[in-house]
Amino acid sequence: MKLRILCTLLLLTFAGAIQAQDQTDEALLQADSLFLSKKYTESFDIYQHLLEKERLTSPAMLLKMGFIKEGLGDYTNALYYINLYYLQTADRKALDKMEELAKARDLQGYGYGDFDFFKTVFFKFFDTIVIVLLALALMLVAVMVYRKKKYNRKPVVAGVFAIITLALLFYTLNFGRDYHKAIITQSNTYIMDGPSAGAEVVAIVGKGHRLPVKGQKDIWTQTEWNGQTVFIKEDKLKKISFL
Repeated sequence: MKLRILCTLLLLTFAGAIQAQDQTDEALLQADSLFLSKKYTESFDIYQHLLEKERLTSPAMLLKMGFIKEGLGDYTNALYYINLYYLQTADRKALDKMEELAKARDLQGYGYGDFDFFKTVFFKFFDTIVIVLLALALMLVAVMVYRKKKYNRKPVVAGVFAIITLALLFYTLNFGRDYHKAIITQSNTYIMDGPSAGAEVVAIVGKGHRLPVKGQKDIWTQTEWNGQTVFIKEDKLKKISFL
């Protein structure tokens, strides 16, 4: 009886997942159709819902969202979506486009170095890296069990490598998606020299600048401006993360 109930629950869950996926696919097809019909704002609303509520994304969708925002003159969000697209594809053209938009508006933070390239490659192959680490951890555990049973002694070397691999896997799954960058989304944003409204104002800047995220103190995000450690209210920023 219990087995029958369990099977029924599993079937219902599976059916619900299929139905939800069908609805998502239908919404994406509708958005693509609206985009092709040049009904950009309507298509963007659907894309945004899929991205923020359903956590569904694809390089093509992000590129279209960036295109729509650029066409509407919203270069801040255009840069945001192009940046997300770049994290998924490592497409050099996306870097050139961000640099073009940033230079035209004298925006800071869109430089690109070797470490940025490494992070992008890491994001591009994120799923593969997770699978490899998981497979390696399972293999090492299997070696430990085998050696313990066959030789009746502690597999120290395999144990050490297993712990290191599991630690890397834990870090990758929990912190590996952090990009540690954010875009200022509001005009006349105050940059302060401390995490307080009473701190000294370092600068008042417009939106669109991309800054490194160094930490968080209550409602204040620690970042850097012209080589100086500064703080900005978190509601003035839109953090960029690998989806």
